Amino acid sequence: MKENNTTKEGIDELKKLVTTYIALFRIRSMKKATEVTTRVAYSLLVTILTMIGISFLGLALAIYLGTLLSSYALGFLIVGMIPIIAIILMRVFKISTFRYLLNFFTRLITNKYE
Repeated sequence: MKENNTTKEGIDELKKLVTTYIALFRIRSMKKATEVTTRVAYSLLVTILTMIGISFLGLALAIYLGTLLSSYALGFLIVGMIPIIAIILMRVFKISTFRYLLNFFTRLITNKYE
């Protein structure tokens, strides 16, 4: 009889342990999800503000170059070529750029959640 009672107590303790681990898993998952959501929202905000700033700087540079060259169209053409040259360079060095970004984001994600 005593062995049967001990077995039931062991099973009950095991059920409590499993329930506790499930609750812990849910809490950790919720924490990770909120951290990821917060990081994505923050990164999105920083990206948008950076893009706005770069746009205004590009506009100012185009006007400045247009004034120097006495042709606003030429100033805007030169500034417009900067992203095109950057895209061409990224295409030429695609593999190394891709590997760098992959390693960077992998390190960023794994270091944050350890």
